[in-house]
Amino acid sequence: MTEKCQSWPVIGPLIREQARPLPDGGRLSGIDKQPVSRPTWLGASGFATDQVLDRRWHGGADRALCIYPLQHYRHWQRLFAQANFGPGAFGENLCSDGLDESQLSIGDRLRWGQALLEVSQPRSPCVTLDRRHRTPGLSRALAQSGRTGWLCRVLEEGWVEPDAPLLISQPAANGVSVAQVWRCYSAQGVDEPELRRLIELPQLAEHYRRLFRERLDRRRAERDQGNLFD
Repeated sequence: MTEKCQSWPVIGPLIREQARPLPDGGRLSGIDKQPVSRPTWLGASGFATDQVLDRRWHGGADRALCIYPLQHYRHWQRLFAQANFGPGAFGENLCSDGLDESQLSIGDRLRWGQALLEVSQPRSPCVTLDRRHRTPGLSRALAQSGRTGWLCRVLEEGWVEPDAPLLISQPAANGVSVAQVWRCYSAQGVDEPELRRLIELPQLAEHYRRLFRERLDRRRAERDQGNLFD
């Protein structure tokens, strides 16, 4: 569990004000974020000037802000030397230095400038990353490694100065880390008590709680079906 008011350096805000075509000449995308040099307003649904094109999977109350650790980029650059990775390359809105998925719990509250954030879920990598960086298998590697980054909801809107530090202002009491949620999401052998714990975790984004609920329901249905033939 992180200590109250611990501070972490970050790079950001990172936004994309105008969507660009992906390198393969395909659809427009706002994934390639760039640093801004002025205070930027962070609202309940994210940065007002940031391009979010597919709101089925990006943006919204539980996915208002994406954070990705800077140290992970050093790892990916070693594995994919032909790519050019750096802050904003994976579509995040701020890049933290030293903080990772194992150190943050779902529900941890973070102060960034005037805004108050709450950690809501792991970030689920998508194949747009592969297309953006011309690197097949990149999104799968992120998912398998657990170096996913995480998403936040905005509890208090406000102005964010460039490179304002990120403060862990109120740790959650549940002790369920972002890394733990991702491991449970990726694994099939999670036991029922753990699934129930995640389903009943109010700070966890509804998308993940629904997925865990469906998994638990399937497991119970399979067990009940098996009992009919015992």
